[in-house]
Amino acid sequence: MHPAWSFATFLFTLILFPSLSTAKHDSGENAIRVPLKRSWPVTRSSGSSGSLTPGLVNARSLRAHLKRTIKKYGATFSAYHSNTGSPHPLAPPSALPRLLRKAERNRRGSLEEHSKVPSFAGESVAVRSSSPSGGISLTEENGDMWIGAISVGTPPQNFTVIFDTGSSDLLLPSTSCNSTCDGHSLYDPSQSATSASLNKTFSLSYGGGSTATGELYSDNVLVGGYEAINQTLGAAVSYSSGFQAPTFDADGLLGLGFPQISVYGQPPVFQTLISDGVLTESLFGVALSSVPGKSELMIGAADTTMYNQSSMVFISVSLQAYWQIPMDGLTRPGLNNSGEVVIANKTSYAQAIIDTGTTMILTSDANAQEYYADVSGAEVVPSLGSGVWSVPCDLIGSILPTVSFGGEAFTVSASTFNLGQVSDNSTNCVAGLAGGGSDYWVIGDVFLQNVYTVFDVGNSRVGFAELL
Repeated sequence: MHPAWSFATFLFTLILFPSLSTAKHDSGENAIRVPLKRSWPVTRSSGSSGSLTPGLVNARSLRAHLKRTIKKYGATFSAYHSNTGSPHPLAPPSALPRLLRKAERNRRGSLEEHSKVPSFAGESVAVRSSSPSGGISLTEENGDMWIGAISVGTPPQNFTVIFDTGSSDLLLPSTSCNSTCDGHSLYDPSQSATSASLNKTFSLSYGGGSTATGELYSDNVLVGGYEAINQTLGAAVSYSSGFQAPTFDADGLLGLGFPQISVYGQPPVFQTLISDGVLTESLFGVALSSVPGKSELMIGAADTTMYNQSSMVFISVSLQAYWQIPMDGLTRPGLNNSGEVVIANKTSYAQAIIDTGTTMILTSDANAQEYYADVSGAEVVPSLGSGVWSVPCDLIGSILPTVSFGGEAFTVSASTFNLGQVSDNSTNCVAGLAGGGSDYWVIGDVFLQNVYTVFDVGNSRVGFAELL
């Protein structure tokens, strides 16, 4: 733990997340947990305020979250192409040229529109491409997102960020930001002895007008007690409505994917920690839960107090970009004494992206249709988003998916698979597996809340274990 992890920083984190504590990891050394809290759940809880009935699906949030997920993958597929010179193998071939052309248009438009952001001739500009038209703001698109605390600069300045394994960049609002950043903690590079301008501007666009523009800096970033030296970050001078307080809880975003999908074209925070040699192990562990105080990100360790160690299974990453691994299979029980329904098996050669920034299990429309084919009363609910299905609430516990990785099977619980009642008078509930995707699978929080997950960068693999 670096000495810059000051008492003030620790106190800030403790106040924001009272469950902060130390824990033993596999090597026996002490590590600091980064507690996570949930933002914008798609199911209304009994403690929720507002006009929606507890237990109902938050239709607006779910619908927008699914749109944002599609946009995110379009943007990061484009970033992969820009960074490597080759299209990602999972990217839809017909969509990629359009996304790249749109990214370039957005880049040029952003530089002309945002005169407050200085232009630097000859310097590259980081761009996250906008998605297809018809999008809505990020405020509405959060779905289940996971927020934790970090510190930046010398002396440390404290922030909250959304942690997302499906992206790779660090974004914060700066003191040069206009009123659009009001309500957020602001990064002040002039007050940091370790800050340096990279003389490059950026524009991150998430579609539907949700954008952040500003300047790229390098500075020291503290996360989980570890310090990333000279980390590239985006200091925003403008936040569109999708990032504005109070509806956007966190100050910024921190991506935990691989460098190949970095829109900045720079090493993400975790890769910088590895290069700096500060980690005991080049991995991080994640536990997600709807129960307050039970969610955490462990940097440089796996928290062995959270899972059954003998149940851990590791699967090698297929391609370093996303946390993409082969999936052995996905099944569910048959109904009315029928046999098990097999949607994918080893011969399917299915690829799965493990994404803490996605709520549901997403697949193609064909796979979703097969999953719900013999479920009486199951139906597509277009008003909730592309590919979303509902089933009778009294049946949803009978069709829970079992997902297999590395020869081990993990069954999703009814409490995470059931996203809530469709409406006050409906007897149907929204199920946590949706179509609307592509040939690959996106494995989100519906599954991840049932396991402890290890993202092992050093060995390029993902591990799953049973929670204690």
